[in-house]
Amino acid sequence: MLFGKRPKKPKLLILEDDALLIQMVSKRFHDEGFDVTALMSGTEALGTAKKILPDIILMNLILPGLDGFAVLKQLKADSKTKRIPVVVMSELEQAADAKSAKALGAEAYFLKTHTEFDKIVEAIKKRVK
Repeated sequence: MLFGKRPKKPKLLILEDDALLIQMVSKRFHDEGFDVTALMSGTEALGTAKKILPDIILMNLILPGLDGFAVLKQLKADSKTKRIPVVVMSELEQAADAKSAKALGAEAYFLKTHTEFDKIVEAIKKRVK
């Protein structure tokens, strides 16, 4: 019998202001094999990201404290967190919002109301392999 390290679970940081959505998203990604940390505050997100150095971040843009745009800007300006891929899942439907998020460093932008969640899961999984 071989004893060895278990494969490392990819770390996912979720930033979302909706507690019910956090529960659902966290459970799904946990079931997909991720080590999930979920927060509801943009202010809290910066320190946590530096501390745990997630493999990827899934975030909403509407957050208490710092909004998602400010969080994204600060994450990408910090040498410890700038290489962490960020995927945005937002209810902001204006093309300018998606363009701004991508200009600040988001790798993908999904509309909560118009995207099947499986597509978001696949986008996350693709970016951590």
